Amino acid sequence: MQRYFGEVLEGRVILSENDVFHLVKVMRCKIGTEIEIVSDGRVFLARVEQVKPLLIKVLKSIKENTELPSDIVLILAALKGDKNDIVLQKATELGVREIDIFFSERTIVKLKPSECDGKLSRYRRIVKEASEQSRRSRIPLVSFLTSFNDAVNVKAQHRLIAYEEQSGSTTIFNNSLKKIKKGERVAVIIGPEGGFTSEEIDIAKQRGFNIIGLGRRILRAETAAIYAISVIANHLENQS
Repeated sequence: MQRYFGEVLEGRVILSENDVFHLVKVMRCKIGTEIEIVSDGRVFLARVEQVKPLLIKVLKSIKENTELPSDIVLILAALKGDKNDIVLQKATELGVREIDIFFSERTIVKLKPSECDGKLSRYRRIVKEASEQSRRSRIPLVSFLTSFNDAVNVKAQHRLIAYEEQSGSTTIFNNSLKKIKKGERVAVIIGPEGGFTSEEIDIAKQRGFNIIGLGRRILRAETAAIYAISVIANHLENQS
């Protein structure tokens, strides 16, 4: 069943213009078509009562819990090509609550401030669609950070940064996960294609970050992000 994020007012559903187009023109809904609507984190079963103009009425609320018991914040160095798109989509499917994109010393991608708004609009569309596909009840927040210093100032009870020079042992990573209690916020920083400088790692240490390894192999940045989120999400799922 198709899921949309919208607004419920007095038993009626209000969708964005893009979602109306998708439902009517792409999905070719008919009178009687049932869909799921997420409004303010609540899920509803709704039915199309009229197509032109579109009228959707709520049938009942649905009790479900597809969100992780703790918030994961992915802090990702901007990647080249469509790699950001892939990471945002997969991280959303895995349950992240927030994705912050930053620019480090070795970040290859360079964006002008005027270009960030267009990128941000695209990224928010990607995570919305991924949230609908994965049947989530929340859409991750997406934003740009201006520098590495902003990245290491993230507010979270547990803060991790993946470093390729730490490859081999996952002991620190596993031990860090064991300390997470239900409801606590977890942040993980993933660097760019060129990795972090030793100075950046020193700054992260000074700010209280645990330097973690992700196994014996050197992973591409996009793989490292998806792997780290998967491991953290798996641990959190077992808490619920």
